[in-house]
Amino acid sequence: MGWKDYFYFQKRDKTAIILLLILIVLSCGIYIVTKPDNKEKVKLNTESKHNSDVQPDVQTQKDEIKNIKERIEPKQSRYPYQEKLKPGETIELNSADTSNLKKVPGIGIGFANKIVKYRSSLGGYVDIAQLKEVWGMDDDLYNKITPYITIIPKAKMIKINSADFQELNKHPYINYKQAQIITDIRERKGKIESIQRLTLLEEFTEKDITQLKPYLTFD
Repeated sequence: MGWKDYFYFQKRDKTAIILLLILIVLSCGIYIVTKPDNKEKVKLNTESKHNSDVQPDVQTQKDEIKNIKERIEPKQSRYPYQEKLKPGETIELNSADTSNLKKVPGIGIGFANKIVKYRSSLGGYVDIAQLKEVWGMDDDLYNKITPYITIIPKAKMIKINSADFQELNKHPYINYKQAQIITDIRERKGKIESIQRLTLLEEFTEKDITQLKPYLTFD
């Protein structure tokens, strides 16, 4: 009997061997899958996938709750509380900064800035009524805020005989033509002696003279 005879199988033997091999392979596969370490890995992978699916949903819910809360909360709660003056309390108009002015009922940051800016342009307020000249000020607001305001008149004087055209023209009470005529008169006729000289000029109305008088010096 040759060596090849040892490897000769009948058809039924071949079938049995193939089935045996299949069973061996399946047994190995089952062992690997059911091995304790692999079970734990499968469990961890499953939990990890579950968490990754859940976390975005939780974050989305948190974001939605936050958005709803922001829409519901009153807008004013997002800004710091501004203390206001009580009846009988006052501030002085020429020394108050924007922080003080915001304490006056009816005045916010916008009007506080306008009041300070106009004060700077004038060179100081000489009368509380000048607040009516602040852009946007109406009678209702003026009447509301004046009980809380006092004034120590203060004016930065304009030297009418030495101030140049630019200095004259930048004052709220002197327009372009008026600045021009003042410099013109000084050049042609010399020093302007008093406010009375300006009353003779058609460029100046009685109201102009009244407004300007506290701010002019004729040295």
